Amino acid sequence: MRNTVLKAQDQRSAKKWSAGLYLRLSREDGDKYESDSITSQRELLLDFINRNSDITVFDIYEDDGWTGTNFDRPNFKRMEDDLRAKRIDCIIVKDLSRFARNCIEIGNYLSIVFPYLKTRFICINDNVDSYLDPDSLDNLSTKFKNLINDEYCRDISIKVRSSLTIRRESGEFIGSFPSYGYQRDPSDYHKLIIDEEPAEVVRSIYAKFLAGESIRAIVRFLNDAGYLPPVLYKKQKYPGYNPANISEYTKWSHRAVARILTNQMYVGDMVQNVMSNISYRIQKCRSVETEKHIIVPDTHEAIISREDFQKVKELLRRDTYESPKTRKLYVLSGFIKCGDCKRGMVKKTIHNGWKEYHYLFCSTYKNRSKQGCTKHTINADKVEAAVLAFIKTNIAFALEFEPILEMIKNSPQRAKRSERFHLLKKQYSEELAKVAKNKEDLYPDYKEGLIDRNEYETFRSRYDIKIANLENQISDIEDKIAEIEKGLSPENNFIKSFKKYQSITELTREVVTALIDNIYVYEGDRIEIVMKYRDDFETLVEYVETNRLLLTKIAQQQLDKYTAAGLLSGSKVEAI
Repeated sequence: MRNTVLKAQDQRSAKKWSAGLYLRLSREDGDKYESDSITSQRELLLDFINRNSDITVFDIYEDDGWTGTNFDRPNFKRMEDDLRAKRIDCIIVKDLSRFARNCIEIGNYLSIVFPYLKTRFICINDNVDSYLDPDSLDNLSTKFKNLINDEYCRDISIKVRSSLTIRRESGEFIGSFPSYGYQRDPSDYHKLIIDEEPAEVVRSIYAKFLAGESIRAIVRFLNDAGYLPPVLYKKQKYPGYNPANISEYTKWSHRAVARILTNQMYVGDMVQNVMSNISYRIQKCRSVETEKHIIVPDTHEAIISREDFQKVKELLRRDTYESPKTRKLYVLSGFIKCGDCKRGMVKKTIHNGWKEYHYLFCSTYKNRSKQGCTKHTINADKVEAAVLAFIKTNIAFALEFEPILEMIKNSPQRAKRSERFHLLKKQYSEELAKVAKNKEDLYPDYKEGLIDRNEYETFRSRYDIKIANLENQISDIEDKIAEIEKGLSPENNFIKSFKKYQSITELTREVVTALIDNIYVYEGDRIEIVMKYRDDFETLVEYVETNRLLLTKIAQQQLDKYTAAGLLSGSKVEAI
């Protein structure tokens, strides 16, 4: 035993070590105790060096504010480079938790990397010295401490995430940097207020897109006008913001504009938990499923109205055609489709002398397969004129219905029951009961061997779909019945939406987006126009029809007053 100790002392005096002193402190470690601070770590390590003459300090490596769950730390990497370049052959830390809090990775370093590089590893407080006591690297005590350090970090991560989730759900902003167009409220760090300069750019982007400009045209406008793209603006406003690959974001891009057009934050809703770390060990972000986003409505002032945001959302889902010359979307782009294959129509301009003729063709026939569909050729001006006439007709209906609704609403004798909708509800309910019974009878048939397993699953799936559809139809009808019983008003969506454009003189992208759902073109120049608010229009017509006798009575009473005053001769009013 005495000979072994003397041999170790001889080795210690004979070998000279070039050491790197490693210090680390992160937010989860805290800084309440002096023993955990960077300063105290440095003092402890230097005192150890003073007591060991066989070790000289090559450099001190400090990672202040970096997690120990991985090794993606700037000064740790610098130390590792020096180790592989043989500038150092010894690493000294205060304890294992300062080196890392990842039991898997630290085990890899202790058992593979350091022995391979012939590196001496010393943990002062944990009594680990790979040169004087090689077994200390792999004993039960060291493994247990590594496991405890890892578990501590996992526990802290869970607690922090739970705390952040509570704050997100309460509508507090906890992100590092606000969305382009917003800034932190100086009086409340977790509240957002509008940053007017970029907010005006956001408003301009939405206005241009709704007016029919393509994203490509908007990108060109923003770059030509010299507006700073979001990343550079953020870098200018927040000096601490240092994104990777910043050279890729020096100009506005399609992606940057698309992000703004789809950011729900602009309607005043707090949208968080969009990205999250892969795990407490892997500090890299990944996208979170949309259904797991934490959204709290109306937490800050809106830059964009909900109505405009919904219009943009719908337009982005449509297949659009952009004129290569003007970079502007065709006024009916995304709305006009082939009536047979339901794919979009494409526009083509034909020059004949001084005149231009615009035609629409089925995109399947033109770009995919001549056998897939037919041309469905139609003059674009003819379609636009038909759509404009359709909109004007419905505007006239809306204006005519408005005073009629007022008359019905103000009469105590108005009908509060729609027989047609009640009849429809009864029919759908009977059909639902029948389908449910058929589904119920499937299982006995399966048990008796009348149908096999695949047939049973197929039929059950079909019945489930039918049941869901019927339940939705019944729910819609019940909503209409409730609306009629309550009494319609001029605030009906059909009246309100079409009345808004009563001064229309030409077809615009804004009007089409607001009032039209789809336009179908069939062979023979037949056009089918499907408007928005069809259900509201249907309910409106049913409500007026239900009160037909009341309207006749009101009109007759009005005529009787005029007759009594000598203004009109007696007359009967025909049913409306």
